[in-house]
Parts: sequence; C-alpha cells; structure tokens
Amino acid sequence: MQIIGTTSSPYTRKLRVLAIERGLAHEFVVASPMTESAAVQAVNPLGKVPVLVRADGSALVDSPLIAEYLDSLGDAPRLIPADPAKREAVRQLEAIADGVLDAALLVRMESLRPEAQRSAEWLSWQDGKIRRGLAAFDARLTGRSWAVGDAMTLADIALACCLAWLEFRFDEFHWRGRYAHAGRVLEVLEDREAFRQTPHA
Repeated sequence: MQIIGTTSSPYTRKLRVLAIERGLAHEFVVASPMTESAAVQAVNPLGKVPVLVRADGSALVDSPLIAEYLDSLGDAPRLIPADPAKREAVRQLEAIADGVLDAALLVRMESLRPEAQRSAEWLSWQDGKIRRGLAAFDARLTGRSWAVGDAMTLADIALACCLAWLEFRFDEFHWRGRYAHAGRVLEVLEDREAFRQTPHA
C-alpha cells in the first residue's frame, strides 16, 4: 500500500499520521503534482495529492475517503468512532479543518500573483473562513482535552495538521495567541511519534 503525496501537503500528512497511529504498513511515495504531474495523474485524473494506491493497484483519491479506508484496516483502535453521533462530529470537524486549509491554500496562491493582480476582497473572504473555522475549533475545545470524546480521533489529527501547516506557511498569522484551546491539541500531538516522523518540508 502506498500513500502518494508531498512532505509539504497537510492533507498527505493527515493520512500518514493516521496510518502510523494505527500501525498500518505503507510506503510513502513523494510525488509533486506540480513538478511530477505525470506520476500523479497516472493514479489520479485530477492530478492532486494525496492518493492511496492499494496492493491490487486500485487507487483512492480525496483525503477524507482515504482516511475512512485506512481507519477500516487492522485491529488498532479506530480514530473514526463507530457511534453515529461521535462519528458525525469527527467527520464534521475534519471537514472544518480541511476547509480552513482549502482557504489558506487559496490565500497562498493569491499571494504568489503579482501584487497588482491580487484581489483584496478575495483575500479577505478566504481569511474570514480561516478565522471562523479556527474559532469554531477553539470554542469546541474550551475545557476539553480532545475534540470528540475522551481520546484522540481523526478530528484532532486534522486540526493539528491544519495548525502546523499554517505555522509552516504563514508565520505572520500568529494563531497560537488567538486560539489557545485549539493549540493545545497540536502541542500534545507534536510529541507523538507519528508527528515526529512526518514533518513538513
């Protein structure tokens, strides 16, 4: 089983952390859709990472779908709860974390355009998504150790990968001073082996 992606992709990191936490044997294949697009396009018609390639050669695209599949494998404790209400909460929070990343990536792409071509309105719109998403997580984690239930779930992993990427790409955002409750999750997960093995680069 292969996870294809980049070391800078927070969505790829989310899957790698999940696989390591659940003790799933896999090969991490570094392939950028920007510089090695043929390799990525061979397994994903959208030319995006991450991609999971199973032993039979079949591929899964889209990180929430891949996370669902990975969590179904092996005997280790699941990171997506079986209880319907908890499961819904975890998937919803994963979607918020991924949505914050989607908006942040759009901000990054816009910032790479010539300054005269940048849209202040567009940047402000995306910035609002980032701040509202992180505020929702911060409120959720007020007085709690974990986002859902009393143990780590995919929601916590998704949040930690999101926050770590924001720090990796946007030093100026200074989220730790604004969203301290959410930040506690990253502080805890940064010390876990799965996070140490998957640094952004």
